[in-house]
Parts: sequence; C-alpha cells; structure tokens
Amino acid sequence: MRNSRAVKFLPLSKIAKLYNGKSAKDLPEGNIPVYGSGGIIRYVNQAAHDGPSILIPRKGSLSNIFYVNGPFWNVDTIFYAVTKDCMNPKYLYHVLLAKHLDKLNQSGGVPSLTQAVLNEINIPVPSLSEQNKIARTLDSLERLESNLTTKLRAELNARQRQYTYYRNHLITANENGKQIHLGDIAAISTGFHDTKDAITEGKYPFYARGREPLRLNTYDFDETAIITAGDGVGVGKVFHFATGRYALHQRAYRIVPDKNIDPRYVYYSLLTSFPAYLNRVSVHSSVTSLRRSMLLNFPICIPPIQVQHRISSILDDYTALQNKALSGLQVEIKARRKQYEFYREQLLTFKELHA
Repeated sequence: MRNSRAVKFLPLSKIAKLYNGKSAKDLPEGNIPVYGSGGIIRYVNQAAHDGPSILIPRKGSLSNIFYVNGPFWNVDTIFYAVTKDCMNPKYLYHVLLAKHLDKLNQSGGVPSLTQAVLNEINIPVPSLSEQNKIARTLDSLERLESNLTTKLRAELNARQRQYTYYRNHLITANENGKQIHLGDIAAISTGFHDTKDAITEGKYPFYARGREPLRLNTYDFDETAIITAGDGVGVGKVFHFATGRYALHQRAYRIVPDKNIDPRYVYYSLLTSFPAYLNRVSVHSSVTSLRRSMLLNFPICIPPIQVQHRISSILDDYTALQNKALSGLQVEIKARRKQYEFYREQLLTFKELHA
C-alpha cells in the first residue's frame, strides 16, 4: 500500500495560507463554534471564516488538529489554514495529523508553534485526483476507527458504572453495622514532604496529591494505610492503598485503621461515600481543600469483622476482574488507533521528486 513513486514536496506556505485567531470574549452567544487549541470552547453569533479549513494549534495541545467544513471562529491560540487550488484540504488535514506537530515544539514552557515553523513544513503534493482518493480512503478509515472506539468507550463506561453500583451496594447494605466516625477507628495525619522533593528513580513510593505516586529515596512510614489528597484536583476522588514503606506529601493524609478493623473495607467505604460527604460538609461550592476534621468526622458503618473481611474479599476479586476487563478494552482502543495510523502512514509516505 505504501506509495513508491516520487512526487513533488512543497512547504506549507506554498499550498496554504495561515491566519491568526482573535478573542471572542465580546461576541454575543450564537451557534457558531469557537475553537481553541483544546477544541470548541463556546458558541457565538459571528464567524471568522466559513470552511473548509484546517485548524492548527499555536499554543497548548499542538497535535489537536481540526478539520472544519462550515462557519467558525478561532481564538489566538489556534491558526486556521486555507488551502490553494492545488490542494485538497482534507488531504492536507490527514498529512498534518501524520506530522505529529508536538515534535516541533521548541518552547520550554507552554508548547507553542510559530507561523514561520509551520510554513516550512514539507508537504507531499501528488496529483489532485490522487489527493482526493487518499482523502476519501483515510476519511473512511478514520470514521471506522472513531465508530469502533466510541463503542469500546461506551462498553468501558458501562463496566465502570456496573462496578461502582456493585461496590456501593455492598458497602451501603450493611444492616448489622454500627455508624461511627472514622476518627474513632483510625489514626489520621499528614506527611512532611513537598512535591519538589521527588526524584525520578527513588526507592520508595511518594504519595502526593495526584493519581500517580512519585518517588523518593527516603520513607516516612512503614504500615498499611489509605492515602488521600488534601487539596488540588484529587480532593475526595483520589485514594491509594499503601502497604509497607512510603513517603507522604505535607498536604496528603494517611488514614491508618485500628488493628481490629479491615483496612480494605475502610478503603472501599471511602471510595463509595466520601466524595458525597465532602461535598455536603464543604463550605465551598466546589471542594478545594480537605481539613483533618472532615476525615475525623466522616460517618462510616462498621459491621462485624467477619463481614468486613467478606465484603473486602468480594470487592478485591471483583476489582481484579474489572481492572482486567478495562485493561483489555483500553488495549483494544489503542490498537484501533494504531491501525488507522499505520494505514495513514502507508498512504502518505512518498519519495521526494527532485528536479
């Protein structure tokens, strides 16, 4: 399938013209989409251009390229490109996707691209009829990949909802449990480190405020504990189950259940009920920080220890099955994307024709 014949290559400036975006903050609401580097950010009543156009981020997510065949507005974080007569715009869209423009970033801060850099990108220019054929083929492959991925993501979400429902049912259906406060059955405190203390190849897990643990060469605790974020986006949502030696951020909390309490049961109880509890007791409309008193006063239902063990064992098994299923679906989603990218590379790889 790979194209073996030679074609002319031209810089982007020879086949398309780039236009800057501008703010839409003063425009009234409407039905015209406003694009930024992350996609559509709002709708207004006025268009900067009426497609077909290719939108190329100037800052931010540089690989988020969009094809628009209709009226739109673009803000100053994204260019729009209008092709000349020698170029099928949908063909150019697929070519630019294959260029992985994030690799052209030369900024040390927010990723960015300049018009000068973009204008120098070499584009293979076969005949217009061949461009049309390639564009139709890749459109078809992209739609197929998108449809399959949508179905897989729907399955992924359905499994996650099923798991959450089952976990919540087991935790909340304890008729024989007594309601007490978390502080009555667990020691709760914060850590000592800041995020800047982390090192890439550290010996011990360093739990901060994100979903992925960092690393450190020193540890603060050697125990079984539930870890949660004290502030940031992970508040009330991120919980880790730590065993053995670990380091802890100064704004993350460790929850260490008493020896006569199953720590896995407490972990699943927090996953199930803590987010709603935190929203209820927080003085803010959106939770931004977690105080120790909120954890101490968290109401938790504690059934007999045998029931705790049974529930946590069932949920451990179910979690393992769920993670295996989710992992398989995620692998399948990635495989579909790679399949599309493989055929795209085959169709868009040409030898350069030299005069």
